[in-house]
Amino acid sequence: MAKRREYGEGSVYQRQSDRRWIATIEVGETAAGTRRRITVSVKSTGKPKVDRAAVVKKLRDKRLAIEASGTPTQSARTTVKQWALAWLDIKKRTLAPRGYNAAASPVRRWIIPTIGHKRLETLTPADLRAVADAQRQAGRKEATAAATHRTLLNLLRAAIVEGHQVPQRVLLVPAPKTAQSDRMDLTLPESVACLRVAADLPHGVRWAMALLYGPRQGEVLGLTEDYVDFDAHEIRLEWQLDNLPYNVARDRTSGFRVPDGYDARQLVDSWHLVRPKSKAGVRVLPMTPAFETAMRAWLEQRPANPWGLVFPAASGRPANDKSDLAEWYAIQGAAALATYDDRTELGPVPVGHPAGRYFKIHECRNVTATQLGEAGVDPEVIKSLLGHSTAAQSGEYRRIHRAPKLEAVELVASALQYGQPA
Repeated sequence: MAKRREYGEGSVYQRQSDRRWIATIEVGETAAGTRRRITVSVKSTGKPKVDRAAVVKKLRDKRLAIEASGTPTQSARTTVKQWALAWLDIKKRTLAPRGYNAAASPVRRWIIPTIGHKRLETLTPADLRAVADAQRQAGRKEATAAATHRTLLNLLRAAIVEGHQVPQRVLLVPAPKTAQSDRMDLTLPESVACLRVAADLPHGVRWAMALLYGPRQGEVLGLTEDYVDFDAHEIRLEWQLDNLPYNVARDRTSGFRVPDGYDARQLVDSWHLVRPKSKAGVRVLPMTPAFETAMRAWLEQRPANPWGLVFPAASGRPANDKSDLAEWYAIQGAAALATYDDRTELGPVPVGHPAGRYFKIHECRNVTATQLGEAGVDPEVIKSLLGHSTAAQSGEYRRIHRAPKLEAVELVASALQYGQPA
């Protein structure tokens, strides 16, 4: 009976044509996806046991040299495009849909068209700069170029992990410099004006929730009545509304692209309730009396829907995030035109971002954070309300009890004049 080869020896045999002893070992794959092998050999001395031991030792030495030197275990001819597409396939199983789209978009729109034909092993710093230059020539902002640069570096680092040869110097290319973000919060008068316009809507509590508590858009639109607890006077944020992509675009029979470990519940079509990406995203929000009254009134008249959504569309389907954003813009436009002299001394309020645009929904979180900070609220309480993974983006997560959170929200409500007589 032939002796079983030891693990890691590979294939060992004596070639009949010239009697040399041959040993091979697999070291990854070629660009075409076929197995790649390294082969070593020794001349025959006429002593089979000695020759076999010699070629096995030579093979082991070769394998150890590869591991120690970082010599690539993949094809040296792999192009950026070949690896980028393989990398995106890996990311489908590890990234949430929005995160995957954020990675896939620059890869397909900029990286592959610009340097996809280049081999990984021959990349230069000039190639990375070429991607940013292509975006500038197309009129894209430096922030877009910087985000694409980060994606490209992540892609190349992953290639190294997989055994591809990538020049280390390209990883040292600095990202394009970006201008300071123009994200900011509405001023206090702007926030008050918007709340007053929203108060005339049947579902005005939706926008009160945005400014008082600072939840993310998906958290509001994914809120269901099971998580509105009037006995405990609180709301629990545990799910978000999201539109998951099909495995095959527009093919409803292909199933949904759901990464490993991703908790999702289908509502209808591609609309799902999904869990937040971190433990800090699950949190409890205490309702102020005025907010609770408005919430009760809205739930009595909201459109019927089979999922218990608190803020569905008028049709009873899950609310579309684009329609929700359009309403927020309309509220700002109406607030800018309204005059409140008959109610308070607020007067006309020129609502709008200094850059000449409307405020985004996410900037409502800035309003809440600013008001909480100006009120001197404990950073841990702010973190617990806003769902930051870190306090002031630093510190350990811990549960904050209801009383200090309610006090904090009441301070924000008072500043925004919410629940006060008009």
